Amino acid sequence: MSWFGTKRNRIVGFRLNEDTLSNPEIVDKCTAESGTKKDPDENKYTKETKKLTTWMALVVLLWLIAVFLLVIVMDRRLPSALTMADHPDNPNSFIEERARRTLQALTSIGARPAGSYENEVLAVALIKRELTSIKERANPIHKVSIDIQKPRGSFNLQFVDGLTHSYRNIQNVVAKLESGNGAKHALLVNCHFDSVPQSPGASDDAVSCAIMLEVLEVLTQSPEPLRHNIIFLFNGAEENMLPASHGFITQHMWAEEIRAFINLEACGSGGRELVFQTGPGHPWLVTAYANVAPHPFASVIGQELFQSGVIPADTDFRIFRDYGKIPGLDIAYMKNGYVYHTKYDTEERIPPGSIQRAGDNLLAVVKHIAQSEILADTLAHAQGGVVFFDFLGLFLIHYSEWMGILLNLVIVGISVSITVTKIRHSYNYGVSKEVYLRQLGYTFMIQLCGCVASFMAVTLISVLMDAFGRPMSWYSQPWLICPLYMAPTVMSVIAIFYFVLPRQKKYFQFVDGVWIIESLYFEVSKLIWALFTLVMTILRLKSSFFCMSWVLFPMAGRLILDRMYDSTPTKRKQKDIKWLLIHLISLLVPLILNMYLIFTTFSMFIPIMSRAGYALNPDLIIGYKAASMTLATISFLCPLAMVMNKPMNVITTLYVTTFVTMGVCLFTNFGFPYSNTPNNLSPHRGLVIHTDRAFYNKDGALEKEDSGYFMVNLDRNSPKILNDWIPELKDAKEIKTKDCEEHLYCGMPVYYPAASLLRVNHWIPAPKPKLWTPISLNITHMEAPTINTRKLLFKAVGPDHMGVFISPAIGITLKSWSLADGKVLEGPEWKMGRPTHYIFHSSGKENDSWEFWLELEVPRSHYDGNELLDMAITGHYLHGSQMKSAQFTQFLSQYPGWSYPVGWTASYKGYKF
Repeated sequence: MSWFGTKRNRIVGFRLNEDTLSNPEIVDKCTAESGTKKDPDENKYTKETKKLTTWMALVVLLWLIAVFLLVIVMDRRLPSALTMADHPDNPNSFIEERARRTLQALTSIGARPAGSYENEVLAVALIKRELTSIKERANPIHKVSIDIQKPRGSFNLQFVDGLTHSYRNIQNVVAKLESGNGAKHALLVNCHFDSVPQSPGASDDAVSCAIMLEVLEVLTQSPEPLRHNIIFLFNGAEENMLPASHGFITQHMWAEEIRAFINLEACGSGGRELVFQTGPGHPWLVTAYANVAPHPFASVIGQELFQSGVIPADTDFRIFRDYGKIPGLDIAYMKNGYVYHTKYDTEERIPPGSIQRAGDNLLAVVKHIAQSEILADTLAHAQGGVVFFDFLGLFLIHYSEWMGILLNLVIVGISVSITVTKIRHSYNYGVSKEVYLRQLGYTFMIQLCGCVASFMAVTLISVLMDAFGRPMSWYSQPWLICPLYMAPTVMSVIAIFYFVLPRQKKYFQFVDGVWIIESLYFEVSKLIWALFTLVMTILRLKSSFFCMSWVLFPMAGRLILDRMYDSTPTKRKQKDIKWLLIHLISLLVPLILNMYLIFTTFSMFIPIMSRAGYALNPDLIIGYKAASMTLATISFLCPLAMVMNKPMNVITTLYVTTFVTMGVCLFTNFGFPYSNTPNNLSPHRGLVIHTDRAFYNKDGALEKEDSGYFMVNLDRNSPKILNDWIPELKDAKEIKTKDCEEHLYCGMPVYYPAASLLRVNHWIPAPKPKLWTPISLNITHMEAPTINTRKLLFKAVGPDHMGVFISPAIGITLKSWSLADGKVLEGPEWKMGRPTHYIFHSSGKENDSWEFWLELEVPRSHYDGNELLDMAITGHYLHGSQMKSAQFTQFLSQYPGWSYPVGWTASYKGYKF
């Protein structure tokens, strides 16, 4: 300590190190010794700067709403649909009106399940007629070849529980466009013209076939020759587990020249089509799309999400990738999934401009790839992954995977170095390094507690909504997710922050007080995002770009703010509205990406909840997704509550909002989940199979037979929400574990290999359906090649869609069979750990019979009287006069208007061999 000046007017100087400055008692003692008076506005070391008014919370909310509205506006932006009147001025352009006419003709046929007359005769004839017309009018420099393929084969499909598919007599309509230059390489473009039962299948997938025909029309009229060939595959069997694409890519004479493909699909109706799978490898495909697609919409997040199996669906992309060993793009309509696979999937529900948009993109990408030199040598460009995502549909950002890894690591390194620098200069905040570092750890724990509290609040609300019989109240009104689950997430985090704020303030009594605490929360949020980025980079997840954006832009914004407001301890400025606006602007890019992801994710996942089964509480799934995405959104915003005058006002407002919304949903019809109004169509889904069952013992004698309605509960509200509408439900019995242990697949005619997902179902006794195409399964030959081997030949007879369930007895193993090149695929375990196997057989003929053999490995002690197998055969009548009896039709007619039931007839026979 040194003294300067006269006794009357001394100037006191201090040499304060970090530890001295961090101790307010020493500061007060030194001040007292100097004989000076305190500042009129209290000690300058302990005063707090001005806080933001609580009304600034409204500014933040309006900012978030503005960003979300921007995302919605950009999502609904569609190009103008061109008509035939525009054709003279746009001779080489895609014309929506012409494609829509084809779509109308195809959907006017009605539902087109594989094997039906509508699919195998009418649809095939229509597509062949359109192709012939295009061929006749083609420019002489182009050659169009048309082929009808009827393949047969088998393959394994690892979809949900898995199945082995055997198929025959299905149809593909194939067109090959070449320019007479002897090209040896081709691009494949694929759609499917079949549909699920009862649905006209406009979006899934007739519109894609109409778009392909229009693209072919434009290309054949062009005077420009093509460097490579283009093959257009109109496949006639996709909805029954992808056999047609397998038949084409493994057996067709043109398949060998294909070097890449574009698959067109749908899980919704209209809107923008999303590129959600690429590759594997071959980054040049994304580059081609990015360079020429006029309306890009693509995300590597969608690719990693879809390939993780979270979404219970699959496309022909898997077949071309796994069995054709070729790379491609998977593109699908995904908006308005409420009408997916329903009678409401009509041409009228595809908005104007939606077909134009998809056509413009496809035409541009197909022309580009067909003229590309890369197609002739794709293996040379096969290596490497690519990070890709569009920005509001304006342009596509893409870069190589290694560049993404480098970028992520650099940004993570800069982020950590900035935090280390702040720790080293902690005296700027009036504390020692140890205190600052300890407070960083404490802040991390507080943030973690906030996250845990938010998930606990969401869990409580989800359980209450389910317990009171109102799950899925947000289904037809997705905006309810905001007050039900997003608001309590924010409330929980802010409440935790507010609770611990006084305990942190005692460590920061100098200079800026709570503003320094806010900066601590900022640093911790930035480090958490940096950790996510690092972990995802190590795991080679390309979607790590999303986390990286939450590090880069807020970090850059805070560097600017620190320079403007906190350049040195002596030049600190009061934070004001300008500081807040700069902070919000720095978050703009990650907020747009986050809101974009929120909108796209919920647009896809909310309709899926209507077919996710009864076993899972959908409110938990949606609630956890909402909480996770909300926590990302508020990671740099919630700490602002601590620098506002009255954060309790914010907490109270959020609490009241959630509480009132819950009350309205629980105790009024406002929370009813379904709607059949034309402008808000969100129906309940039902699947009912009128079933005839018979069970035989190992001697072949009939043990039991019955019949009834097998009700598959597709969502959480089924079937109890129908109790007031369907009197027969009073006799419904839940299918119990005992039934499932007694018979294969619970003795039910399971169609989709998703028994583990759709676990809770019901059985209603009903009269026997009238069937004149009976099913049967018989051993026609058995031999013992070795002492521990048995080979059995079976013959199955039934309709065009059949299933065979197999479970070898204990000690016996299914080693090989005549299907899928002898590769045996196992399904879910049955009683006592016995494996199961599911063979699905489809045919283009209404009545069919087929043979297959099984090779079993048996113990040396086995003798012929012992049981070898439990087996069952099912036959599904998906079309025609056997699909529904008059009584079954009457039963389905009782369903209310807000419910959409799909129904067909099936037969089940269980055997012991």
